[in-house]
Amino acid sequence: MFDTHYEWKFESTSLGEKELKLQKQMGISKLLTQLLVKRGISTPAAAAEFLNPSENNIYDPYLLHDMDKAVERIQAAVMDDQKITIYGDYDADGLTSTAVMYETLEQIGANVNYYIPDRFIDGYGPNIEVYKRLISEGTKLIITVDNGVSGYAEVAYARSHDVDVVITDHHELPDRLPEAAAVVHPRHPDKEYPWPNLAGVGVAFKVASALLEDIPQELLDLVAIGTVADLMPLLDENRALVKFGIMSLRNTQRIGLLALLNNAKIGIADLDEETIGFALAPRLNSLGRIQNGNLGVELLTTLDEDRAKQIASQVEELNTRRKELVTTISKQASQKLMENTTKHLVNVVAGKNWHEGVLGIVASHLVEKTGKPSLVLSITDDGKIAKGSGRSIEDFQLFDAINSHRDLLTSFGGHHMACGLSLEKSKIVELQAILDDEAKKQKLDLDKKSQLRIEQTLEVDELSLDFIAELKQLAPFGVDNPKPIFSFANYKIQNAILMGQEKNHFKMSIKGKGAAIDAIAFSVGEHGQQLVANADDIEFVGELTTNVWKGQTKLQVMIKDFCLNVTEIPKIRLNDLRRSRLTAGLLQTDGEFFFFNAIVYKKLAGYFKHDARIIVGLEELSGRIKVDNLVVVDCPPNLESFGILLKKIEFAEITTILYPYKPVLLNGMPSKEELGKVYRFVISHKNVDLKKDLNKLADYLKMKKDLLIFTIQVFFEVGFVKIDNGLMAGSSSSKQINLKDAPSYRARQRLLEAENVLLTSKTAEFEATISQFITV
Repeated sequence: MFDTHYEWKFESTSLGEKELKLQKQMGISKLLTQLLVKRGISTPAAAAEFLNPSENNIYDPYLLHDMDKAVERIQAAVMDDQKITIYGDYDADGLTSTAVMYETLEQIGANVNYYIPDRFIDGYGPNIEVYKRLISEGTKLIITVDNGVSGYAEVAYARSHDVDVVITDHHELPDRLPEAAAVVHPRHPDKEYPWPNLAGVGVAFKVASALLEDIPQELLDLVAIGTVADLMPLLDENRALVKFGIMSLRNTQRIGLLALLNNAKIGIADLDEETIGFALAPRLNSLGRIQNGNLGVELLTTLDEDRAKQIASQVEELNTRRKELVTTISKQASQKLMENTTKHLVNVVAGKNWHEGVLGIVASHLVEKTGKPSLVLSITDDGKIAKGSGRSIEDFQLFDAINSHRDLLTSFGGHHMACGLSLEKSKIVELQAILDDEAKKQKLDLDKKSQLRIEQTLEVDELSLDFIAELKQLAPFGVDNPKPIFSFANYKIQNAILMGQEKNHFKMSIKGKGAAIDAIAFSVGEHGQQLVANADDIEFVGELTTNVWKGQTKLQVMIKDFCLNVTEIPKIRLNDLRRSRLTAGLLQTDGEFFFFNAIVYKKLAGYFKHDARIIVGLEELSGRIKVDNLVVVDCPPNLESFGILLKKIEFAEITTILYPYKPVLLNGMPSKEELGKVYRFVISHKNVDLKKDLNKLADYLKMKKDLLIFTIQVFFEVGFVKIDNGLMAGSSSSKQINLKDAPSYRARQRLLEAENVLLTSKTAEFEATISQFITV
């Protein structure tokens, strides 16, 4: 019914003589040996180094180009009490780089401050106006971190005013390097470092190590954050730095980080590379995206507990704001793409006053949703300029596609997978045409899927917590050391459900001979109901992980990709009368009439032909029957009942009226505030006459009567109220009670889900829903 997002590439699972020897020498399992070999690690020495990195994996900082010059110039500035300004960047790598350099220089007694460029005022990287201001304020040495190699003019200006610049950077080197006092870069053409893939914070850390003449372990927590956040390869020296950095994070004394983790509800013992990538990095990045990054450096370095809590709260608010902006703009951008009837190979979408700080994230969402390279642009107030970001896919060189048309743009920069740009609004249409043309030149095939490496097929009964512990020896996972992905065999599906506030996450249990294991797929979108209805036909691959709940650790599978293989969807003849008024004429048609609710049938019994064929209730369907036209008169109490009906009656044609006897869709469920209001009232009042005063009570509580009656019923079922002869009184309880356990609450939720799926969908969607139930 729908295919996989990726092309699954199954790896060989056989071990040769060399691999078997490695397994024996290392004393490790066959699986771990296979995973190491697939990562190019085939000798005992390489395996030992990978599994247990040590300080020997951290290279001598003086192997970096110009390290000796950088150290000499910085030490001279410290000796002469010259004012030093660290010029950083506003992303997580830049903020941690700045913090590393700042703490190091403070430690050796420097007169130091820092400057984080403002994304919206200064832009990315060196800014000559900022350099001018810093120099006018007395700065004698500028040290760049996570930027600087593109600042030829800025360095030239500084030199003309007797100010030196020490550059520490890791970005792509331009054709002409700045004439700085030192250029410390792991890929410098005159002296390439043994591990050229350091993050900006990694380069800053090497300078710190040289200045302090030791490996400053107290800075490793920052190195781990910046390296993971900047998506650097987690091999070689980076692997050692991040592994040690995560250990340092779990014992961090940084009160700013502790406050940030507390607000994010993250346990310090649970910190790992995923926590950094999905929790810490986005929060630090939100500062530069929404406001200004200076607060990030202060948060990472402050010794003031009150100030740390204050900044951490601001970060949490900004992160929430970032997510809201991304959600809003993503919806608006998707809608604009849907409204555009012209099909393009590359998405180019623009909106007025979209927040520039989140456009890169929105572009990434569009790439994920559509599979196409995407540019998202914000049009300025005056309607003249469009600024934004682009994100690409592996098979499309975005930077190259735009770079040869720089004359169209007012600014541009980036690399293969991402870019930032601005241009006149009037030229957006031309840019779209250029990108489509470039996509054709690059022979972009949008039907071609990216490959997903499947390490091995595992039987469910093979899985255990010990098995997970063994896999974790390969951590930290990330770029060039991905988390292993497996397929699974010999299991049965149990309890397939949708979960989450918006019911957009899918969970099922897979069971072998032993205990069942949960398998979860987040954000399944429009596939949700299909997955629940056809769970036995799902094929999936995923990562093995654990979930801790109430002190218990359980295995679970995080589904990475899935498809639904149902061989045939029957074409049905549907007469969709769901939105018609229930009239006597509708009950005069030929067919087999079915009622879920006997009360509805009794109200309508007099309107049928005398020979009408009528079935009331699922319990009347003892076996499968066959009819020409099945007329479903009323709405079922839940989706399961609708599915049972469609399985028990075989029909050539189906007519759906689905009259909602007591609809709940309009009023939904009572809110927490409404439940609280009713609870406070019933606890403080006795002998309320429900027959006489129900309408008054609804007016007093400002609740719809239907919701009030429902709430009272739920409270009665859980023991919050007692009703005697129509008189209601509150009944307090010391026990913790979950209202969702009440039969009435569960029944209304299930009816609400049924009405939402069966009554609000368009005819085509409704027909697909019926087909899904038939094929289960």
